[in-house]
Amino acid sequence: MSAAAFFSSTVPEADSKFAAAAALAHAARETIPHPLKGPRGEPLQVSVARLGSARATRVLLVLSGTHGVEGFAGAGIQTGLLHHARSMQLCPETAVLLVHLINPWGPAWDRREDHENIDLFRNFLYAHDPITPDPLFDEIDDAMDLANLERRSAQENESRREKLLAKYGQARIIAAIRRGQHHRPRAMTYHGQGPCWSRNVLEQVLRRELACCSHLAVLDIHTGFGKYGEGLVMAYDPPGDPRYERVKQWLDGDIYTPGGDFDIPAHAKSPYGFIADWVPGIEITAAIVEFGTFDPEETRDHHLNHYFHLYGDPRSPEGLKVGARYRRYFYPEERQWMDAIWTRGLDVSRRMLRGLTAWADEA
Repeated sequence: MSAAAFFSSTVPEADSKFAAAAALAHAARETIPHPLKGPRGEPLQVSVARLGSARATRVLLVLSGTHGVEGFAGAGIQTGLLHHARSMQLCPETAVLLVHLINPWGPAWDRREDHENIDLFRNFLYAHDPITPDPLFDEIDDAMDLANLERRSAQENESRREKLLAKYGQARIIAAIRRGQHHRPRAMTYHGQGPCWSRNVLEQVLRRELACCSHLAVLDIHTGFGKYGEGLVMAYDPPGDPRYERVKQWLDGDIYTPGGDFDIPAHAKSPYGFIADWVPGIEITAAIVEFGTFDPEETRDHHLNHYFHLYGDPRSPEGLKVGARYRRYFYPEERQWMDAIWTRGLDVSRRMLRGLTAWADEA
C-alpha cells in the first residue's frame, strides 16, 4: 500500500482504517466512546490496539491525538505500523500498544484542545500540580479580549495586537501564551483544574495494559514544528538524565532539546512520568516526534480558531474558513508530506523498539 492510504480526512475514516489494519494484524483491539459527537453528529471514540503478549514486560506505547487535530498524522502512522506488524519481529517479552486519537474531539472539530478547552499535553503534566502562569499572560489575554473580538472593528483589533507587539515583542508574547495557565478556562493554553476526560481514559487503559510491564518506551506523535515533512525527536528530560541519554542513543544522537525556541517551551518535569503513579515500579523512557509543516509566521492567527470555538460559531462560513486554515497548518494532507512523515515515523518507531529491547535486556 502507498503511504497515503494510511491517512484519513475525517475521524470516522481514521477509525475505520485503524480497525481494519488491527484486524489484518490480528491485534487485540478495544474502543472507548467519547461522550460527545463530531460536527456531523458522528460518534467519537478512542481506539486501542495491542501487538504482542498481554504479559509482555517491555512495551512501546505510541500515542496519537494528544493535541487533537495533530492526531491525523499520528493516526496514519499508527495504521501504517499495523500494516507492517510482521516486520517488527516482536520477541515474546515485547509488545506494541497503540492508543489512537486519545483526544478524538480535537481532530473532529479542528482543535488542538479537547471539548473543555483543555490542552491535554499540559494536563498530563500539571493536572495535580498547577504551575504559576507567566505574569504577562493575563495582560495579554485582557488586551486581546477574544470574547468581544467581532464586536470591535478590524482596525481596533489590529491596533491592540500592534501595541502588545511594540511593548513586548512577539517572542515574549508567544512564550507567555505557550506556558499556559489554570485559572482562565476559556482562555488559550488552558491546563484544566484536574484530570480531564482523555487523561482518565488513558489511565484506565494503561493500568490494565501495562500490568506486567517493567520497561516502557513512549512515542507521542505531534505536528506543527520543524521543517516541512521532517520529524524532530524531542526528549523533555534534561541532558545527562539516563532517560534523555537513552533516547539520544536509540536515535543515534538525532534529538532536539526543547526550550531553545519560544514555540516549544521546556517543562520542569518528564511529560510521561505520571504513568509511574499508575504502574508502580515501571521504568519509562519517553520521546516526542514533531513533524514540521509550514512557517509558523504564516499562522500567527491561531487565536481566531480559539475565538470561534469559545465565543463564536465554528460552523459559520468564517468559522469554517478559519478552521480549515488552522487544520491545514497541523495536517497539510499532501502526498509528499504524508510520504515523508510515514517514512520517518516508521524509522523512529523501529529505532525506539530496538532501543527498548536492548534496554530491557541490559537491565
